[in-house]
Amino acid sequence: MLVDTGFAAPGTFTLAEQEQATGITQREIIRLETLAEGLIKEADDPREWFSAVRNALNAAIRGGAVGVKTICAYRATLKLQPVDTDALGVAFSAIRLRAERREHPRLSGSALCHALLFEAAQACRELDVPLQVHCGFGDPDEDLAETSPLGLRPLFIDPAYRGLRVALLHCYPYHREAAYLCSVFPDVYMDLSLTIPFAGLEGGRAMREALGLCPTSKLLYASDASRYPEVFFVAAAAHREALADALGELVEHRILDIGTAANAGRQVLAENARRVYNLKD
Repeated sequence: MLVDTGFAAPGTFTLAEQEQATGITQREIIRLETLAEGLIKEADDPREWFSAVRNALNAAIRGGAVGVKTICAYRATLKLQPVDTDALGVAFSAIRLRAERREHPRLSGSALCHALLFEAAQACRELDVPLQVHCGFGDPDEDLAETSPLGLRPLFIDPAYRGLRVALLHCYPYHREAAYLCSVFPDVYMDLSLTIPFAGLEGGRAMREALGLCPTSKLLYASDASRYPEVFFVAAAAHREALADALGELVEHRILDIGTAANAGRQVLAENARRVYNLKD
């Protein structure tokens, strides 16, 4: 099970406790912004901050983490743009001052968030781990109009990030855009995690639409479940049902045969994640 630990509350199980309780191997996904916020006071300028973030990511991956997740969509826009050095310096000075005052140094704004995302993308490429990017709908504090994955194009075309694996999370209502990106860029992947249990019948439609363009080797299963075990179960059951319906429809229309559809189901539910995240067990 791959777990984003940046969402933890004080009473949340550790990975070791969760593994003991479930009997399922737990692997950590590092939440980038949470990690970076905790390192601001250690740095005098953005360069030192980025170095501290890279060192922490290196240590986490060596310790068993298998990926990095950004919630830039909540803090800025996903329409990535080159970062102005002066604007970055001003934004960093302001957030460091808040940290020195013992206020929570919450990252926000494109200067900080985009610069951090670009640094993390290079680090993930070097460490050979995927970068997860929250796209599409979520909590009310994000601007949905700014969360299309199409804005991530610089990560897909800049030679500096060649070989970086990017996993687009949730995606709805931009799941068709995400599927397009998966179809044209070799290292882009997607899931429909939050879409399936929360969007009702739209979840099933989103699955069919995603499979219209996204290769079955690029679609990943995820639940986005937390807190209650029932949520994990419901998400898994709903996802299997939506996937079975979508693949069954492709078989009915003779686009896939039964054997190919069964293989596609295994890819989406497990095999793709094992490959993308380099899971050995």
